[in-house]
Amino acid sequence: MKQIYLICAAGISTSMMVEKMKAAAKEQGFECSIQAVGIPMAESIVPNADCILLGPQIRFEKENIQSIAGDVPLDVIDMKDYGRMNGAAVIQKAKAMMGITE
Repeated sequence: MKQIYLICAAGISTSMMVEKMKAAAKEQGFECSIQAVGIPMAESIVPNADCILLGPQIRFEKENIQSIAGDVPLDVIDMKDYGRMNGAAVIQKAKAMMGITE
């Protein structure tokens, strides 16, 4: 099962997106675990992460977190998808980042 992490400033603002992504993943039959965490947790999640997504509000931290994440795919959630809480689009992005095509 793939492990997807969303990182935001405090791990709270992405909670709604996590729920939307979980619903979209279930609808697609994609088994994964999705969790929101704050920036201070970044280093501790890397060993278990298959994909890391950053909330657009912390896109300025991308380079810093990428240095911690190493080879784990990492990108910023598109601001429009985040604003619209488009969980399906964000799941598709995560799957593409992990090389999953369907």
